[in-house]
Formats: sequence, structure tokens, C-alpha cells
Amino acid sequence: MNINKYLIVIFLIAVGLYFSINCSPKTNPMNPNLLPNTTIANIPVDGDTMKAYVTLHWDGEDGDGYVSLYKYRYVTYHLFEGDSVVQEWRTTDSTRQTIAFESSDSLNFQRFEVKAIDNDGDADPTPAIKKFYTKRAYAPETEIISPENNEDIFVLPVTSDWWQGIEINFNSSDKDGEVIEYAYRIDNQGDWKWVMDTMVVLLPDEFAFPLSGDHTIEVISKDNTGMVDPTPATVVLKLFEPTFDKSILIIDETIEGSNTPGFTSDAEVDEFYNNLFHPDSSIDYFENGLPPKNILGRYRLLIWHSDYNFDRHNVGEEKDYLIEYLQVGGKLVLSGWRIIKSFDLEASFPQVYDPESFLSEYLHVIEANECPSVDGPFIGALGKNGYPDSIHVNLNIDKIKGFPYFGGLTNINIITPGAFTRNIFTFLCKDGFSDRVTFQHRACAIRYLGSAFDIILFGFPLLYIEPDDAKLIADKVLEDLL
Repeated sequence: MNINKYLIVIFLIAVGLYFSINCSPKTNPMNPNLLPNTTIANIPVDGDTMKAYVTLHWDGEDGDGYVSLYKYRYVTYHLFEGDSVVQEWRTTDSTRQTIAFESSDSLNFQRFEVKAIDNDGDADPTPAIKKFYTKRAYAPETEIISPENNEDIFVLPVTSDWWQGIEINFNSSDKDGEVIEYAYRIDNQGDWKWVMDTMVVLLPDEFAFPLSGDHTIEVISKDNTGMVDPTPATVVLKLFEPTFDKSILIIDETIEGSNTPGFTSDAEVDEFYNNLFHPDSSIDYFENGLPPKNILGRYRLLIWHSDYNFDRHNVGEEKDYLIEYLQVGGKLVLSGWRIIKSFDLEASFPQVYDPESFLSEYLHVIEANECPSVDGPFIGALGKNGYPDSIHVNLNIDKIKGFPYFGGLTNINIITPGAFTRNIFTFLCKDGFSDRVTFQHRACAIRYLGSAFDIILFGFPLLYIEPDDAKLIADKVLEDLL
């Protein structure tokens, strides 16, 4: 009985399958996809001669769907050179494109193709075509403005508040277009880095190892015709990471003669400073110029003296050199007669300095004044913040007793210091000076304590302080800075 039930069920299933297969309604096969069609605007007119930078417009349609993308390319035929350049197909969803056509020959025939792509991914089998000519496009010419080739530059392994990297400035000119972009490469490493600006700051990790040594910087430019300078502007930089393995370097910018009363030879001045500071090395600025960075960077402390009565010391022209040294951690002592004037030749005293000036930003001099050039009022100074209680002008120098000094130094600076700066000496006037209130007990030497560098600035020439007093000053300077 059970077997019969199973046979009946099987029979019914078989009948159902037969009718479901043989009784379904008949349908037509799916229509094939209609391919899209592409058209291109009649600007420029076929056969026109154009500049290499051309804007083209096109459109597409699809009878059974919609256009989702376009692909375009062009082929350039160099009519004089006799060769051609085929560009790869590029994809866009726009119906407008401005293209810098390759135009390196005197006259170039351009064959542009564009085809629509529909929502099924099928392409127009007959792309729209535009044919025209372009004139030669000239490549831009790039120039590195600074640094100069073979310039020696300090470098650090990491950036700091004061040293942000190495600044490179460049520019470019173009005969038939506009320069729109620049690129640089360091030590022939990796891809070109494209930038819009004419200045970049190179970071230490962009250079090949080791940092100290020669490094090659290349810069190229690109114009709005797509032409790239084929010959990069190149400079070699001689980088040096400071070692500070020595203590003291003295740069002697004191000229002996009529403006250094009582001192007639360089040997006398050298002996005075050598006895004070016992330097590792001394350099005569007028005989040897400035030491290269790989020499300067070995010294923790630079002492620069311009102790002759003159308002245009060369130290003012070397402030960029001093800035580089300070930014990488050097320490500086400046001693000079009218030395502040050397950093701002056009200023007249009293003078307030621009916050971005070297005097304000680095020396931390906010304002300065200078005592008269006749009947010198400066007879010494009172020490502050651990410096000798009182120091005195060396009246054993007979010429200081006569005209125009009359027992005191002329043209000594008083200083209004900036932030993080201490007064270390204040002006001591001789009795009877008519403008005593302006100068008496005003700062005439300061010390700046910074995060990267320290500076001590004397507004008077150490050379004319009594030797025993000057020695006490020097000992305190070395205690503070070394």
C-alpha cells in the first residue's frame, strides 16, 4: 500500500515538470546594445593653425542608455622632422578639455580623436576626429637664484625653531607661454616633486646620506603649453653639519690707525684679545675674509671685534653669515665701536628697530642711541647679573685724554633690550656731561639667552677697557657661554 502512494507522488511530480517546461510562453531574444555616437564641435575649424594650447569641446549620445565616459587621444606628426608621437588614450567624464599639444617641430599636424563610452562599457567604434596644425612650442628656461653653485651651507639632521631647512629660490622665463609649475629633485633621487611656488625649503631627510658633503639640486619648470624645460637648472651645495669640537674662534675686524687711538699695530690688538680669551684660532678679516662653514662650524663660540671708531664696519654686511651660524646653534660675542650703526646704516639715533630686522630678531636690540662724538661721556660701566661690579676706560692710553675724547669714549651705544635678554653693563657718565640723564645707568651691553643660540653684545669696544677689568669681563663671558 505504501509503495503505491510513493508511485503516485512520483507520477504527479513528473507530470508537473513536463507541463512547466513545455507550456512556458515564447519570448523574443534581448536586443543587442546600441553603440554610442560621438560628435565634436567645429572649433577650431579643421585645418586651422593654432598655438599649442587648445581647448576642444565634444558630446555623445546613446539610443538605449546613456554616455558615462569619454576617451581621447591625439597623434602629432612633425612635418619637418618627419616623425610622429602617439599619445595614450585618456579617460574623462567631461565634454571639454584644454590640452597642451606636443609641438616640438616648427609645424605640427595634430589628429585628435574622442569616443563616447556608454553605460554598458561599449565604445563608439568611429571616434570623432579633429585635424589642425600647431606652431612650435618653446620650452621654459629655469634658473636657480639662490644659493649659488658650490656655496657652503650649514645643515642639521633635524629642523628646529630657528633652522627650518635650506631655502632654494628659483625662477623661469618662457618665450611663448606662461610658466605654471616647477619641480625639484635632490641628489638624483626619486621622482620630481612638483610645486607652484618659486621657493622651497629642503628638509634634511630629502638629501642623500651623509648630510655633510656635496649635494646636487635640480629644478625644472613647465609652461601652459605643456612644455617642460629639458635642461634642469643645477647647483651643487657643500653642506656641513656643525661639530662644535673646538671652543673659540676670533674674527679680527679692527683696523689699527687713526681710528684706534693708542694702537698702531695688529699685533697689539691680537695680544690684547688672546690674553683675554685664549682662542683656538684667530682670523684677520681683511687678510683672510670669512672662514668657510666647515671651519666656522667647528667652533662653539665666535668672538667678532670691530674696535675702531667707525660707523660702517663690515660685520654689518656679513649678517647672513652670522645668521646661519646662530641658527644651527653657534654662540656669538660682538664688541665694537659704533657697531650697532653698522647693521642699519641709514638710521639716525635714537632709533627703534623693525621686529624683523637682524638687530631686533637676532641681537634683540629693540632701540638704541649713541652718545656724542666729542667730549666722550663714557668713563666705564656698572656690572649687572653677575658681571664685574664696575669697569673703567683705560686712561693709560694717552690719546684718550685729549681731543676729541677728553677722558671718556665717544659714540658708545645704549640699548633697549628685547625679550629673554639681560642687561650686563650700564653706562657710567663722567661728571659734568650735559645730557647725563639720557645715558647714565642705561644698558650698554646685553646678553640674550635663546633656545638655539646665545649672544653677548657690547656697545663699547673692549679694547679700550682697563686690561684687568677686561679680563674679568672675558672670564664671565666664557663662564656663561662655554
